[in-house]
Amino acid sequence: MNPFSGNPIEDSQNIRLRPMNPDDLDRVLNIEERSYADPWLREHFEYELTVSSISKMMVLEIHQKVMAYVGIWLLPPEIHITNIAVDPECRYQGLGSRLMEYVMDLAYELRIKQVTLEVRHNNLAALALYRKFGFEVKGMRKNYYASEKAHALIMSRTVR
Repeated sequence: MNPFSGNPIEDSQNIRLRPMNPDDLDRVLNIEERSYADPWLREHFEYELTVSSISKMMVLEIHQKVMAYVGIWLLPPEIHITNIAVDPECRYQGLGSRLMEYVMDLAYELRIKQVTLEVRHNNLAALALYRKFGFEVKGMRKNYYASEKAHALIMSRTVR
């Protein structure tokens, strides 16, 4: 499987997972800014989409409207989740789980050994999602998120 081929995943509920493209950025930035105290800038997303050879960015659409997204770095034998967010109006409906399922399925197909991520220590909803997928805390970066004085928890999961 080519992880960058961008084959969309669709289902009968008008939910579609597909590669992010530059036309998605206004909507992605809207979600990003409502999700994080230190949101990524447009330039960060543009770099991931157009320059980075290790990045893969995906959006999840409902009725053709972007409602969530995930970004990863493919660093065999590891995948690192760089960014994941769900529109605040659509949270707690399983969209984050769909994105995580995509990442874990990709890791399995590519025979990746480990998936890693960083999360704010006080982001309880994200922590619950990651724990649901078998992630464990492996370390901490104190005061990593300076604007909030929040710590970054380093989490990982072995892929079997």
